[in-house]
Amino acid sequence: MLYVDPRAVELSDSWQEGDETARWRSGPGHSPSSGASSSGSSLLEVDPGYRLPRHTDSAEEIVVVLAGKAEVEVGGERCTAAAGGLVLVPKCVPHEVRNAGGEILRFAAVYAEPDVVTTYEREVQPDGARERHTVS
Repeated sequence: MLYVDPRAVELSDSWQEGDETARWRSGPGHSPSSGASSSGSSLLEVDPGYRLPRHTDSAEEIVVVLAGKAEVEVGGERCTAAAGGLVLVPKCVPHEVRNAGGEILRFAAVYAEPDVVTTYEREVQPDGARERHTVS
């Protein structure tokens, strides 16, 4: 059995230069390196007034809101999800997650595959890459 405590995961800061609203923190959830064979996840936080910017993922994703309120845009459709809410994001469909409340938004991205590449529309700092291996 594998258990991930989201409060114990070390999160790293990311941002896009030139867009003050594109700031978030992320860290590993579960992956093949922790024993998973056909899925993976990451944990994310977004402060009030900020967002995880538009991107695609190479696997189907379920956004699971753990705390706060998220506005999720998937392929041009928008919804608001509170803690406990789930949003399905199809494989390779552009989407973004915005903090729609006054407290820190915490959510898990759960992927239907163990190897996921996330591709952002713009470079992401601190490394300056557009592509990231989300699950490792």
